[in-house]
Amino acid sequence: MMNASLLIVDDNQSLANLYQIVFERSGWQTRTAREGQEAIDSIAADRPNVVLLDVMMPGMDGVEVCRRIRDLSPSPPPLIVIYTANSRPETRQAGLDAGADLFYSKSISIFDLATLLSAHLSPPEAS
Repeated sequence: MMNASLLIVDDNQSLANLYQIVFERSGWQTRTAREGQEAIDSIAADRPNVVLLDVMMPGMDGVEVCRRIRDLSPSPPPLIVIYTANSRPETRQAGLDAGADLFYSKSISIFDLATLLSAHLSPPEAS
C-alpha cells in the first residue's frame, strides 16, 4: 500500500511524539490527536489507514472513540488498534466489542508494534 497513514491518538504528547518518530522512520505518514473529538474530526478529514488509540484519555476514552469511528463508517474503514497501559481483560473486551481490530498492551514496545502493523499494511519503502 502506498503512503500508509496513521493517526496516533494519545493525550500524552511526549508518547505521541515518540510514536510518531518511530512510525515515520518505518515509512508511515503520521498525524496526532490528543483527545477524542480531535481524533474523530481528523479521521473524517484525512481518512487514515490505521488509528492507534490509547484508552485512558480525559473526556472521551479510547473505547468510545473507537465506537464513534465505527458508527461513522468511513470508507475505507481504518484498522483500529488500541494500544494502552490498561491491559485488563474487561478493557480488552470492551475495545474489541466497540470495533477495535487489534488490542495491544503497552508492555509491547512501540518498535515491535510498528513491525506488527506492517504485517497488516505495507507502508511505503523508506528511501
